[in-house]
Amino acid sequence: MKKIMIPLLCLCVGVVGTIVYFKSQKSPLPLATPTSTEPAVVATPAPTEPAPVVATPVPAAVGEPASPPPVASATPSNSESEAVAAFRKTIDALLAPQHSGQKQELFDHLRTSGQIDSAISELQRRAKETPNDANLATTLGEAMLNKVRLLHETGADVNEQGILAMQADQSFNAALKADPTNWEAQFVKYSTMFYWPPEPTRDNEVAQKLSGLVDQQEALPQQPHFVQTYVALGNQYQKMGKLDFAETTWRLGLTKFPNDPTLLKKLAPK
Repeated sequence: MKKIMIPLLCLCVGVVGTIVYFKSQKSPLPLATPTSTEPAVVATPAPTEPAPVVATPVPAAVGEPASPPPVASATPSNSESEAVAAFRKTIDALLAPQHSGQKQELFDHLRTSGQIDSAISELQRRAKETPNDANLATTLGEAMLNKVRLLHETGADVNEQGILAMQADQSFNAALKADPTNWEAQFVKYSTMFYWPPEPTRDNEVAQKLSGLVDQQEALPQQPHFVQTYVALGNQYQKMGKLDFAETTWRLGLTKFPNDPTLLKKLAPK
């Protein structure tokens, strides 16, 4: 049992650390799909439906057939329908955010409004329908990380956090199986491992994956969120004790993003 608990705890600590890392960055999670011009709709909790009012039947006159009782309508109220539609639009916006940062803002709203479980269920339902959608699998993994964050903040059982963290990692693996070049899945998965306890084989693999992601970025038009890869790779080298590699990586990132405050702080004289 102890052997199972250790990796669960490590993974849990890792994903929570990654979310904190995202929140500390100026450039949030990137767009995973082309942007949409439709305004984002933030879901609001479904209002409590009022209890139906049952009318008291009027006694029928003598000799007249009694009128049948009224049949309650099975059609949902307008407010309920609007809430369901708004929630679905929020999920759509998660899968196709219209600007950088909106995705985490939507996750924050779902988490603080108590809808993160519903979001995970809806994403899981869609993932079953389209199992080879890398963007969907990545977003599902991120939703699970936000649930881990909520569990961590509320002091939930560590086992529950660890199991959910492993499910999130499996979702990122599914995304990378469908699309090995998916930037978001690669970055979230491998930058998470920075927070794991040192282990030479795993640490070398993480550095190689993040270095490969930097190479992948070089062949693409520059995007603001690409700076995060230089920060994460430098951090990984620093963790491995390769301080020269770390500094070189951060300086390379600074040539691409000369005003990035995180890189400037990393390279500031001590």
